[in-house]
Amino acid sequence: MTEFLSDEIFLTNTAAKRIYADIKDMPVFDYHCHLDPKEIFEDRVFSDIGELWLESDHYKWRVMRNFGISENLITGNADYRDKFFAFSAAIESFIGNPVYHWAHLELKKYFGINEPLSERTAQYVWDRTKELMADGSYSARNLICRSNVDTVITTDDPVSDLRYHKLLKEWESRFRVLPCFRPDKAINIASDGFVDYIASLSEAAEKEIGNFADLTCALESRLEYFIENGCVAADISFENFPDAKYDEVAADACLKDALAGERIAKERASVYVFTLVAALMRMIAKRNIVLQIHTGVIRNCNSSRYSALGADCGIDSVGNALDIVAGTRLFDFAESEGAMPRTIVYTLNPNSYYPLATMVGNFSGKSKGSMQLGAAWWFLDHRDGIKEQLKTFANTSGLGLFNGMLTDSRSFVSYARHDYFRRILSSVLGEWVEDGEYPSDGVCGIARKIAFENAKNFFGGIK
Repeated sequence: MTEFLSDEIFLTNTAAKRIYADIKDMPVFDYHCHLDPKEIFEDRVFSDIGELWLESDHYKWRVMRNFGISENLITGNADYRDKFFAFSAAIESFIGNPVYHWAHLELKKYFGINEPLSERTAQYVWDRTKELMADGSYSARNLICRSNVDTVITTDDPVSDLRYHKLLKEWESRFRVLPCFRPDKAINIASDGFVDYIASLSEAAEKEIGNFADLTCALESRLEYFIENGCVAADISFENFPDAKYDEVAADACLKDALAGERIAKERASVYVFTLVAALMRMIAKRNIVLQIHTGVIRNCNSSRYSALGADCGIDSVGNALDIVAGTRLFDFAESEGAMPRTIVYTLNPNSYYPLATMVGNFSGKSKGSMQLGAAWWFLDHRDGIKEQLKTFANTSGLGLFNGMLTDSRSFVSYARHDYFRRILSSVLGEWVEDGEYPSDGVCGIARKIAFENAKNFFGGIK
């Protein structure tokens, strides 16, 4: 029987152990996360593991809710010690769950603790971590440095003044912190707060927005501002590809009605979304930055909890299989306009992997790996999901071109997920080597590209 959380955890064959040894200490290029640049600049210090783990990690919150823990011990005002003990009592039941894997890899990586976390061991883990954290060394910057991070790309609204990115740019560091342009609130015309958001965008862009042309002008102005401040990527999220066609006249009428307070029907909203996303793709391609599309997710499903806690509190789920015909229509329009940027498309629904991978491949050709199926994301970021995504990518494209893992987290210790990914990647590649499908003397080069090198090159323009 293998020892719990041994150094060979998730390494399932001899070749995997050799591959992992070659890539395990490589830097991390974190091209999509939700860390707060303010906390990085101010070098926030975490005083205990409850605060470090449970303040904003909605993955862990879902575990606790599934275990029947009261919301006060999850997102409420309870003491972090009590929250940690509640989580410790819960996690023991989650055998095979990625949160179980991540939590123990985080304990091992950042605290040197190999003890299984449970109600019985919670006091020891609390005391040991508290002792280690007492000197203030568990700070935002220190944790990023300890994780060997080369670059952090945050997620930022177009109205942001990027104050902390500017301050961080002046700070000499082992790692970079760059903004990512995320215009979702301008796209989601049917959402509550849309009119107020357009007013905020108008103020940030210093341009009155009364029609569709004004809106695209304001967004382009903000995108230019972001690029001046180091932005190398834009990110768009929607539940599914809009089933519509490009129509500026209809989009303009739709926007005017929304600004007048009218509720926008789904069919009209789809035309607006298609037209605005296509316009954004044109702006992004013109500036040669990367587009990331996150789709296949239904957000804020529990309305009462959303009203009480807001977004990003762990109440989202996998959406239906993607409308690949609609996606093809969007990409084909962008291609016909000469406006297809380097693009990564993520989906939460694994049933969409093959259709999506083959669809995006139809628009490749401008550069190596210019169109990609995104990494196993969110609910798919587990051992089986990572393996499935890797094999789908290999079966439909060139795995040696893949950009590897994204962190997609608000936690400064979630970088343990990159180690998790590298172990699983090594096992998949090692299996093929041991079966004679790929030469053993070339596989480490492939692994290094996927682990770090491809992503850094793909998000080029970083000085």
